[in-house]
This record gives sequence, structure tokens and C-alpha cells, in this order.
Amino acid sequence: MRGISKERLRSDLRVIGYCLIVGLGATAFGFDQGLTSGFLAMQAYNRSFGYYNEAIGKYAMTAGRQTSLSGVLTGFILIAAMVAGPIGSKFGRKAGFIITCIVGLIGSCIQMIPHFAATLVGKAFMGLAIGFTGQFCIPYWSEAAPVYLRGSIVIFYQFFINIPTFIGACVDQGTYKISSNLAYQIPLICTLLAPLVLLSLIYWLPESPRWLVTAGRIDEAKASLMKLRGQHAQREELDNEMKNIVNFIELEKQYETSASYMDCQQLVGVAFLSGYSTYFFQTVGVSNAFLVTVILNMCSVVAVLLSFVAINYIGRRPLMIWGAGIMGVCMFSFAAVAEAHPNSTAAASFLIFCICLFSFTYTFTWGSASNILLGEIPANRLRSKTISIAASASWIVCVLVSTGMPYLLSAQYADMGTKVGFIFGPIGIVVFILTWWIVPETKGRTLEEIDEMFMNRVPTRQFKTYVCTGNVNGIDVNTITENQKGQPMLEITHIEKGRS
Repeated sequence: MRGISKERLRSDLRVIGYCLIVGLGATAFGFDQGLTSGFLAMQAYNRSFGYYNEAIGKYAMTAGRQTSLSGVLTGFILIAAMVAGPIGSKFGRKAGFIITCIVGLIGSCIQMIPHFAATLVGKAFMGLAIGFTGQFCIPYWSEAAPVYLRGSIVIFYQFFINIPTFIGACVDQGTYKISSNLAYQIPLICTLLAPLVLLSLIYWLPESPRWLVTAGRIDEAKASLMKLRGQHAQREELDNEMKNIVNFIELEKQYETSASYMDCQQLVGVAFLSGYSTYFFQTVGVSNAFLVTVILNMCSVVAVLLSFVAINYIGRRPLMIWGAGIMGVCMFSFAAVAEAHPNSTAAASFLIFCICLFSFTYTFTWGSASNILLGEIPANRLRSKTISIAASASWIVCVLVSTGMPYLLSAQYADMGTKVGFIFGPIGIVVFILTWWIVPETKGRTLEEIDEMFMNRVPTRQFKTYVCTGNVNGIDVNTITENQKGQPMLEITHIEKGRS
């Protein structure tokens, strides 16, 4: 750790620890992806909720029921994403974490009941938990982390999705041969641990200082910032950080309508793999689909670990541009090869390679960088609501994809198999072009500097080279909190050392 003082290291480890605790709330999404993908290919699950298909000699779930499960889940994720913004703005991030844990626990428990109606209700609660988690975790991390750690810390969201997804796939691999309902109930029990731990630690978690400032609770904001940074943090840095937070939030009140924000979208073709990978591999004839799914998720785990380093060296914009291009090529490639060489071993191997490369690329690029931008770009006062709007738009697309995929893959309907690559391939190419045009580079910028560039209407492709001066449309930001007589409206000259 050459060049890093012991005080800075202790302060960094402290904020990382708090952010890791928050990350436990994001595990619901990962577990649901990892488990459900395997459930749809699990005989015990299909026996409980499906029918006996004489043509294949196995139990299977109808496309309608698959659509119901995914539709209810994504529908309630969308509902949660829409209401999470106002909840976060009104009651804060910690209240959101409590709500997320409670509804997630209820959802997991209800899904253990071997009745389809109960499973739908459980999926509804789980959808609320998944929808809430991103809307509360990403703002908290963006607002709590120092600028030089923010990129790596927000990647925790993808990390706490990929690790549980991998664990879920491994658990499914270990239980799918069980003939009783325990085959899917044991994996569901695993989902209870993380929210229980988060609930037990939530009391000691400091609230977001930026949210406290927007709520007018300045003294609590100072205490929260001190708790996040710890007693070893440099007092002058804390004073300056607190002053900048207050100044820019005051400025946002005056210039709220002058800033424009990027419409964050995730149209990169990953939705069908996240929920249907094991089922997809089975429908296209891949042997040992459960093991291949474990390998697929292992690629994502490796990618998210590498992204912790890459995001601070490569930046957000290049990762997202080239990531979209590579994913589009992967989709086109496996579809084309499968059409040219149907039912061949080489085509099946190439399909697995392309899907693994797609999964690695998505996690390494869009899965990590898009969440960081989602937390960085909105203004402090509008962060919860802006993320809520962006997430709602993304989940609308996911609703359409997840409800349509069973019909595209099912032998009773379209039976497209690998041809789905011809649908999602063009999306990746279009997103590649749009990303080059509209996505800014925010690496190394404070949230207040990003606000300044948007308020000064700096073109997004010039963010990387723009020099911030603390001046917005001719107004010196450092004077915002002074009244007409030149006296400070808000005294922020020193943060007293307090409990940490």
C-alpha cells in the first residue's frame, strides 16, 4: 500500500465495510436469477407446478405458467422501481433497506409452499425486494463513497448479484436430482441468510449524508459523514466535502430545471439468459445444462472481480461502448453457426463459448459500469427519483422479454432455439452506437463536479477533458451558502470528532 497513509487506509476500509453490509440487500436478485433458471429444468419443481409431457417422457411447465412466473416477478420489480424513488427521497436509504429485507424474506418463505398460486404470491414479494434493492443500494453507495472508491464500491451491486447467482446455480446442481420438494425448497432456504444478517446490522449503519442534507438535517449529515469516514479521516477533507455537498444541493434548488440527465438503459440482450439459461440450454440440446450454467455463472464471477480494477483504469465509457459491440457479435455468431451446422457437436461447443463470452463481457462492462453511471449522473436532490425512472424503463423492457421468451423457446410455440441470437444481436449493435453518442465519462469526478458539467451543458463526449472550476453559469458555487450580507447561511467550518 505504498503511498497510502494508515489513516487513509483505515478510513477506506471503514466505508468499504459499511458498503459491504448494504450489499447484502442486493443478493435477492442474484439468488432469484441463479435458482429460478435451474428450477425450470428441475423435475421436482415441474412435478409440483407443471404437467407430464408424454412426448418427452418428463414433467414440464407450460409456457403460460412460465410466463406467469416471470411476468409477476418483473411486473412487481417494475412497480417497486416506480415507487422506490419517492420512498427513498422521503424516508431515506436505511428505511428502504429494511423494507427490502422484510419483503424478500416473505417472498422466499411463501415460495416454499408447493402450490402454484402461493409461488406466484411469493414471486410478487420477491419482485418487490429486487426492485427496491437497486433503488436504495446504488444511491447509498454513490453518496457514501469517496470519489476514488466510488467506481469500485458501486460494482458491489453486480458483485452481490453474480456471487449469489453462482451459489444458486451450484446449489441447484447439488439438489436437482432430489425427487421430493426439497429439491427446490433447500435452495430457497439459502436465500434467507443475507437479509437476516442485514436486518441485524441495520441499526449501526450510518444514513447517507447527502440524503440528510437534502432533508435539511445538517447536523445529522455531518455526524453521518464522520461515522462513514471514521476518526482517522483528515478533518480538512471532511470539512471541504461537507461544504461542497451543501453548496451544490443549494445550487440544485435554484437550477433544478437547467440540468439534463442521461436516460440509462440496459438494452443489451441479457434478459433472457439471466432467467432462462438452464432451460435454454436444455431446449437447444446441450447435455448437462445444470453444469454448463454453473460454468456460465463462474465466468460472471471472474468478470466482476476483474471489473473492480478495470473500472478505475479503463473508465466507464470505453467499457460500455466495446461491451455492447462484443455482446452483439456474440449473439449474431452463435445463431449463424447453429443455422449453418445444426445439431453438430462443434456448433454446440461454439454456442457455449459465445454465451460464456457474452456473460463475461456483460458483467465486466455493462453489468458493472452502467450501475455506476446510474448512481453518478443524477443530481443529489433527484437521485432516488431519477434512478427510479431509469430502472422503471429498463424493467419495462425486461417484462416484455421475460414474458415473451417462454413462447419463443417452447416447442409448442415458436421453438426458435438458437435463432433468438438474430433477435438480440441487432440490439447490441444499436446500443453500441447509442453508447458512443450519449454516454459520458465520469471516472475520477466528484458527484458535485458531474453536477457542474451537466448544469453548464457540457457535451457528454467532452466530460473526460473538461476542467471544473466551481462556476455554474457565472455563479461561484463556493458563495452559494452566503446571504446578501456576506454572512454564511450555514456554518461548516469544522466537523467535531465524535463517535465512530
